[in-house]
Amino acid sequence: MNPLLAHLKDAWRLSSLAFMLGAFGAGTLLLFARRTSAWGRRWLAGLLLGYWVASLPPGAIALSTPLAWRHDRRLESAAGAAGAGAVVVLGGGTLSHVAGGIALDDLANSGLRIAEGVRAWRLLGDPLLIVSGGNTQQLDPPRTEAGALREAARRLGVPDARIVVEETSLNTREQALRVHEILEARGIARFVLVTSPVHMSRSLAIFRKAGMAPIPSASRLRSEQDDELWTLVPERKALLISDAAIYEYAAWSYYWLRGWV
Repeated sequence: MNPLLAHLKDAWRLSSLAFMLGAFGAGTLLLFARRTSAWGRRWLAGLLLGYWVASLPPGAIALSTPLAWRHDRRLESAAGAAGAGAVVVLGGGTLSHVAGGIALDDLANSGLRIAEGVRAWRLLGDPLLIVSGGNTQQLDPPRTEAGALREAARRLGVPDARIVVEETSLNTREQALRVHEILEARGIARFVLVTSPVHMSRSLAIFRKAGMAPIPSASRLRSEQDDELWTLVPERKALLISDAAIYEYAAWSYYWLRGWV
């Protein structure tokens, strides 16, 4: 993936500062001309209403449900994935904090995914745990999603010898192609695929297009302690879920046009 395209993909999202400044800035500019001031007021009112709805848990659930409803279930028993030789966890973004040559990785959207991946790994006994995701932050030296997921898996008790790292991919299609190579090299045909429920449907389509037949086990959409669903107070976690859902709608269109799903 082109690094510039990867940067633009992340910058122009509902929750990004660049998108917010651009959207609200455009509306503010419309206010300064008499002929467009009414449109500016409508534009800004619409943005405020849209962000308010997207930042509420009910709004986030409404946006994400059409994407997640078919694949929001988790693997409940080893029998549901009998013969699976691997659990594959797709990274969903990390945030690295670097100071004085010391770096720490915030798992961000990937935290719930690796938690579900380790849960499935424990359920199945001792398969391989494949973590996938490259240097999506475009850092130098690189800090990859897969590296952060590996460290989290180690802390959760997965032996290092059972973890396989795929850290060159920058999008879901590249993840599917790289993971396919890893699985073929190890003679593994049956595996569990872990990602968010919003991302799962497109991931399954991409992996199947690449010739694989994954068993889905979706991570939770929200942490267990985030139990306040009916509130009129905006929250960042809800906005991030809405952001992911809107991104998925756009990504489905793009991947369909490219023939990747």
